Amino acid sequence: MLKNKNFNIALYIRVSTEEQAENPEGSIKNQEQRLREAVANRNKQSNFGQIFNVYVDAGISAKDMNRPALQSMLKDMRAQKINLVMVIEISRLSRNNRDFLNMWDMMSEVKCSFMSLREDFDTTTAAGEMLLFQLMNFAQFERKQTSERVSANILARASRGLYNGGTIPLGFKKCHTKNGSLDIDEPHATTVRIAFEAFLREGSLSRAARWMNDNGYKAKAHLEGGGSRMRLGHFTVDNLQAIIRNKAYIGIKTYTQKGEQKEAKAVWQPLVNEMIFQRANERLTKNHSRLKPLKETSKHPYLLSGVCFV
Repeated sequence: MLKNKNFNIALYIRVSTEEQAENPEGSIKNQEQRLREAVANRNKQSNFGQIFNVYVDAGISAKDMNRPALQSMLKDMRAQKINLVMVIEISRLSRNNRDFLNMWDMMSEVKCSFMSLREDFDTTTAAGEMLLFQLMNFAQFERKQTSERVSANILARASRGLYNGGTIPLGFKKCHTKNGSLDIDEPHATTVRIAFEAFLREGSLSRAARWMNDNGYKAKAHLEGGGSRMRLGHFTVDNLQAIIRNKAYIGIKTYTQKGEQKEAKAVWQPLVNEMIFQRANERLTKNHSRLKPLKETSKHPYLLSGVCFV
């Protein structure tokens, strides 16, 4: 237990986005109640201290120190307004060993102690300090192992041709009956097939994009599966080229393993005929080798493409 001292106490509380979504206020209130009870119980035994402030980071990960309440607490710590930080468990303060060591160096410099209820740490002793570092090392090791397992699982799924999340290509939609698969999304799939035909007929991306726009073909603006930005809705050199190059349209899943680009047969049905896809890509490669790289100002078939549209 910490030595008898009239501490100015900072209660630090953090909940993750997932916890906040499941129980918007419960976790925050529970943490604060447990910390306040701990202070009250110690004050019954001796003049333990008083709570200076409660610092709450709601819906924020502990992966780094970029947290508003944490930064406010550290500022008060540097100003020596507090000399004890209390949390219900170390992971609420930090899951990163380096970040915690930086915070602990600061605490030591300003003679601020640290208490974690779950682990029952007393950093005023050498043994407690050593035990604290050992636990942080194990916590970081567990986090890295979890990350490695997730990465390995994603790679294994990709090698089996499964959809792993991210923006779903135009013309497809998520399959709700078969995990990791995609369904063809008509009529947007028809728009994609016509885009391939327009490129082969017109001979260049700019002319094909102009033809698609002039004939009223539009890309679905909403992105399914991920991505914060909306599609433009109309066709440009850039988004048409992305369609022509995307092997998902011929039922091939592409992924990267150790810096090497690999392919696997996808579990979903192809949307574009493979012969048309190959012809379009050969033509696109030939155009690129024949022409100089396009300047930024000439990438779009219209002057105000991407800026003004109906």
